[in-house]
Amino acid sequence: MLYLFALLALTLNPFVWIAYYKKRSFIYSQIFRVIFGLFFLFILDYIQLIDYSTQALIKFGLFYMAFFFFCDLIYPHVKGYFIFGSLAILFLLISAYLQIVYPYTIANDKYEFVVKKTTVASREKESMDEKHIAVVPESYARYRSEKKLGELAHSSYYDLGDSTLQKIDEELFWVTPIEYTGFFKWTKGKDVPGYIKMSAEDENKDAVLVKSAMKYVPSAYFQEDLKRLVRSKYKHTILLEASFEPDDQDNPYYVVPYGDYNKFRQMVDIKGIYIVNPQTGDIKNHLLNNIPEYIDHVIPTSVAEDWNEWYGKYVHGFWNTIFSKEDIISPTKWEDINEVNGVFNKDLQLNWFTDFTRSKSGSGSMVGYSMMNARTGKLTFYTDANGSLNGKAAINVAEKTFRAEKYEAGTPLLYTIYGQFTWVVPLMDSNNVLREMMLVNAKDEKIYSHSNAKAKLFNDYKYALATQLKDDKSIPTDIANKKKTAGKISYVYKAEEANSTIVKFMLSGQDKIFQVSSTDFPYSIFIEKGMNVSINYIDTEELVVSVDSLTIEKLQ
Repeated sequence: MLYLFALLALTLNPFVWIAYYKKRSFIYSQIFRVIFGLFFLFILDYIQLIDYSTQALIKFGLFYMAFFFFCDLIYPHVKGYFIFGSLAILFLLISAYLQIVYPYTIANDKYEFVVKKTTVASREKESMDEKHIAVVPESYARYRSEKKLGELAHSSYYDLGDSTLQKIDEELFWVTPIEYTGFFKWTKGKDVPGYIKMSAEDENKDAVLVKSAMKYVPSAYFQEDLKRLVRSKYKHTILLEASFEPDDQDNPYYVVPYGDYNKFRQMVDIKGIYIVNPQTGDIKNHLLNNIPEYIDHVIPTSVAEDWNEWYGKYVHGFWNTIFSKEDIISPTKWEDINEVNGVFNKDLQLNWFTDFTRSKSGSGSMVGYSMMNARTGKLTFYTDANGSLNGKAAINVAEKTFRAEKYEAGTPLLYTIYGQFTWVVPLMDSNNVLREMMLVNAKDEKIYSHSNAKAKLFNDYKYALATQLKDDKSIPTDIANKKKTAGKISYVYKAEEANSTIVKFMLSGQDKIFQVSSTDFPYSIFIEKGMNVSINYIDTEELVVSVDSLTIEKLQ
């Protein structure tokens, strides 16, 4: 049915036909126009995979008709010349208005669209479980995955697809599908051999090749192309970027979000997903309120980026972005990477994170940050981070700390760790090998820890918070609450460090190990077994805890 519109490429002015229908050159030109129309429609249908909707018809049809009406202007002395010429100009002006001017007239609508999905909160209620913080950066995961790809037979046929952070069986992984390198490799190769996953939580684990032959993938051609397969069965919906999603049993699936456009193709509203089995080509349709549990990615990053930008930019409409720029805030812009990045919360739900800064260029502080639920699209904007370091400032702190080594920082991510806004910054060498991980306190850049071992990284950071965070004595979180205890010392251990002594001790009847520094508690060097002490400490539900205040009874 779509290709019947190729007939509209013919000259529609009947007076031109009356004047020229006997000329062979005119008939040939009409045949050529129909062929060109068919080619144009083929590009839209088979290559661009446009939706079969009224809005798409208007958007592309106006330009289509204007083009062929202009072609008829080569017949200037025929009746109807000015009518069809005027129609060509009118259609072109309408098309230009819809494409160029109209998007700016609906700035308020874009803002209201996002506001309906947004909740404003002061801070996240709970701190992150350090076990499920992704300390392995994407670039390092791809470096290790590239080495694993090289182990395949005919490895030159294949390349790495887009890597995504995912939850598989309650553990975080970087998952990278294998793709064809081009058309000729697709014709020579058999099915794609599988995908590669690497732990995002444990930097010491190796990448794993999951063998699972896949036929329908984004880099395949003709009817084996993933989105073309979906479009062949669902003609009328808007198809968005596909993501690769294994289930908890490592079975591979592709997820293609779909939806409708509002305000003449300017605002996409996601309605559900198509889940494609890349082995068989089977497609299942799931509405947004019925997404399978193992699916993490529903809202594409491009949509999340648009919604965040609208929320910060159009708070007072379009003209405010040109003149006064009152209350405008902007998501941090990054080079070569997405403006939003995946962060799993305490409940292991994927959120698209971005921090916001003032619209002034070069600003190093946040005015807040947002978390968008990647399954539902609900956005939460957190305000308590106002005045904290933004992501670029955290990168500067990390790279300056390792200036001599010339390490480069990967994408920083903001978490609430031990009740504190904290940037997690990976550091890599020039070969993208992970060398150090760094935690930078967003309120005070002088408080940080770094290590190439995850356990030490968090223990050192916890200690730094307890000993250096002088202006924040109350940490409101269930993981880092202030507690009091008293008792008799049963074991003592002392270790000399640069300019201080670290004292660790235990109390009778308690299994926690308490840690203090002589820098903060000079009398702690005199602690001995059998002494009675009273302490306040930061309870992180871990074995080793840092002491906030210490009283030694025999020294009073």
